Amino acid sequence: MSKYFFALLAIAIVPFTGCGNDDDSDGSTQNQFTFNGTSYNIANGFLEEFGSNGNGSFDWDVYLVSSGISVSGADLTGTGDLVYLDLNTDSSEGLVEGTYNFSNDRDNLTIVDGTVGVDFDLSGGGGTFAAVTGGTVTVDIDGNQTTISFNLTTNSGGNLTGNWRGTLQRF
Repeated sequence: MSKYFFALLAIAIVPFTGCGNDDDSDGSTQNQFTFNGTSYNIANGFLEEFGSNGNGSFDWDVYLVSSGISVSGADLTGTGDLVYLDLNTDSSEGLVEGTYNFSNDRDNLTIVDGTVGVDFDLSGGGGTFAAVTGGTVTVDIDGNQTTISFNLTTNSGGNLTGNWRGTLQRF
């Protein structure tokens, strides 16, 4: 799935009304995200490069997904839960450590787009979504291990929080 698909999704978002794994977690549990009090497991993290923004910053998209979603060639496939983050750095090599703030402009250490999806079939649609409208993402890097923590707001008025630690797989 390309970022263009998720950008179109963000435009056509319906209010998030789905249900999932009920859990009273505050989002601080490792390898989970929480949306409106419901927690979902994150099995894998993927990183996709989109190159230069033309202003000294570079576009890197992160997909944090449940076990039902995988990469096939240059696309995400399967059905499950996901968090998509459109992050921008000053590095052509990948993500850098720091706090990425939501912005309307692509610049170093910004998040300009994002989506949360629950029970989504990447080949046929369905599921429920909300677009990210504000907040921050923190990236810490220790060797090949990346920790991504986020505290975001969405267009449905809900909070999206989570933490993931692992090796980002490029595709």
